[in-house]
Amino acid sequence: MIYANPAFYVFLATLTAFILLILTTFSVPLVSTFYFMHSTQANGVTFGMWGWCLDDGSLCSSSQLGFTWQPEVSIPITKALVFYPITVVFTFFTLASLIPVLCVRTAQSDKIFVISAWISFAFSVLSFLLMIGIWGVAKSRFEERGFSTSYGNLPWMSLAATLLLLLVALSPRFLGPPPKQSGRRKVKGRIDVESNRPRRPKDHSRRLASESEEK
Repeated sequence: MIYANPAFYVFLATLTAFILLILTTFSVPLVSTFYFMHSTQANGVTFGMWGWCLDDGSLCSSSQLGFTWQPEVSIPITKALVFYPITVVFTFFTLASLIPVLCVRTAQSDKIFVISAWISFAFSVLSFLLMIGIWGVAKSRFEERGFSTSYGNLPWMSLAATLLLLLVALSPRFLGPPPKQSGRRKVKGRIDVESNRPRRPKDHSRRLASESEEK
């Protein structure tokens, strides 16, 4: 059964991380439920991956990579969030590389999976650290001007995805070595037919010659 395969739970962990990163990517202003930070400025504003939205829903920024809310949030800083979509792509590759590990596990499939898993984890760490730096600076700037701020659900979702990808990258240590492939003998292209044929009787003339010598 597939549930008895330890790689199945690694697949579930990777799928969960992939979903969390997808939700992080499709956040404010595309999906108002998911955001990085909330501030009380302008009667409430939330910030996401592609921009910001006011709490009353009257105004949202255009959905684009690299947005601004002066002077607390600037365009060059928010462009660093591009690493989240990149992480999503590599996590999808990791998810796809797990299918051979689930079905027919070999040393080659394990190698591809391990490389993809560590790349996904590295990009998720980079994305998380840049995100914390961006919104940590913005939070301090808002509070210096007297506005209260709080982190949304996306930083925690990003952290959970990063920890899951770390477990996924370390999972080959606990899965054990791949099963050895049974050796198959190579079939020769040319079959020696002569070895399977019965021996021919001696030539009749040679037989008569031998009989005459005996007489």
